[in-house]
Amino acid sequence: MKKHTHLLDLKTKLVLGGIFLLAAFFRFYNLNWDQGLLFHPDERNIANAVSNLTLFSQMDPKFYAYGGFLIYLYKCSADAVGTLLHNPSLAHDWAWINLIGRSYSAFFSVMTIFPLFFLAKKLFSKNVAFLSCLFYALCVSSIQTAHYSTTENLLTFLIVLISFLSLIFYEKHSFKLSFILGLAIGIAVATKTTGIAFFVVPGIALVSIFFKQHLRFSRLILLALIMGATAFVVFTICSPYTFLNWDNFIESMNYENSVVLGTNRVVYTLQFSHTTKYLFQLKNLFWQLGLFAALSLLGVLVTIKQELTKKRVTFVIFIFFPLLYFAYVGSWYTKFNRYMVPLLPFFIIFGSNLLGIIMTKTRRGGIVLSTLAVVVTLLYALAFFSIYTSPQTRIKASQWIYQHVPPGNFILSEHWDEGLPIPLPGYDPSQYQLLPLTIYEPDNAAKIDYYANYLSQANYLTINSRRLYGTLLHLPEKYPLTQKYYQLLFAGKLGYQKVAEFSSYPRLLGFTLNDDSSEETFQVYDHPKAMIFENVKHYSFTQLHQILSQQ
Repeated sequence: MKKHTHLLDLKTKLVLGGIFLLAAFFRFYNLNWDQGLLFHPDERNIANAVSNLTLFSQMDPKFYAYGGFLIYLYKCSADAVGTLLHNPSLAHDWAWINLIGRSYSAFFSVMTIFPLFFLAKKLFSKNVAFLSCLFYALCVSSIQTAHYSTTENLLTFLIVLISFLSLIFYEKHSFKLSFILGLAIGIAVATKTTGIAFFVVPGIALVSIFFKQHLRFSRLILLALIMGATAFVVFTICSPYTFLNWDNFIESMNYENSVVLGTNRVVYTLQFSHTTKYLFQLKNLFWQLGLFAALSLLGVLVTIKQELTKKRVTFVIFIFFPLLYFAYVGSWYTKFNRYMVPLLPFFIIFGSNLLGIIMTKTRRGGIVLSTLAVVVTLLYALAFFSIYTSPQTRIKASQWIYQHVPPGNFILSEHWDEGLPIPLPGYDPSQYQLLPLTIYEPDNAAKIDYYANYLSQANYLTINSRRLYGTLLHLPEKYPLTQKYYQLLFAGKLGYQKVAEFSSYPRLLGFTLNDDSSEETFQVYDHPKAMIFENVKHYSFTQLHQILSQQ
């Protein structure tokens, strides 16, 4: 009797099950790490869009940076939760909506393990597939994005699934697979417009079918039409206001494009002013993957060299998307880590395959190196995971203020960042005089007056992340005065003394990993460093003006 080789044996199921549970633990643990306060701006935008919907009378999310799929998914789920708990107001509660979104994000991240296993197994071997799944389960960037209700993990799940199905499609090219691929691509585009790039993978498969298998042109066109039509219909159903509110959608897309390409230098992208294309992303890959990034990058080169001699069409189909995506996205002015998240499974497969190659040449050496790589990656994952095992730094800083600063005090914070203190149960920030300093405004003589005026009046100054100083200290050509302001503040020369600092760097076994050099968004949402300064010398306006004016 012929064995059904497509079925997983018990050992494989047990190993995958263990990896699945490991991944789920890292991703689902403490999803409410911010106690519903939503420190991620994209999470606030999504929660706002969802809360403004009413099924089915008001379906326009009025937010087009993302597609409608996740917004409607979160809305339906929020309504269902509200009904089950007999509390309809939960469907409009940002904290609940966000927690539901994070649960989906963690779910899609964990589910990526399965198409990743089959993709790596089909391309290389079962051992490479196991390693790929294990390293993905321990991937810090995936763990982090699972704690956000954003689109990255769904898009990652879909591109891995589409890549695997495209390899099957190349071999079978059935109408059913064409439909399924169209369905997946439609959901991807309805999740985020950049998902349209996912068409590349089955597109290359179709071209390969035509030239390598000499498929009739009419059948090829029919397969392409089924895929394209399915994707379009699914996209239209899942994100209808892309078309129904076309002008606003285009306006939003033009704005987003101008930001990522750098033609519109908004303040939250100033951190990329002196960064180098491609190299910046590769450097931050080490924060996203840990030291395994070195094996991944080397694995890309070694695997491509190996595959050039084999000339496998399936490998060409597999590699075309990550190369094209990195070439395009890596050229952008704006280089947020989240743009690289869909590529992480591909890097992980390359790194795992390198270990597989070494194992075939020297089994003992390969096992030792693989074990070392797993241990180091696990230690990094555990260190990063520590940030979710303690209260968020903004919350701890706010608690300190409520406990140590009497009501009525004048507290300065920074515009374009979260102000401190934040609202907490039993505490209201309105008991203080609060003012955010507009530090991003252009440096000029009037700004010296501005700084001197408010610094002379305030009792405390708070900085709750490196979002501003981490960038502006390195832009003397644009912000010479502000650079001096921060240097003087941190040196205690403005009369302010740092009285409290709250950080949550990745920590493990007494060791701390300072990630201040990572891309800003890797740190400032879930584990920023918050500082509180007290005005101990109470310099006058004239004294501060003189200090800030000195060359």
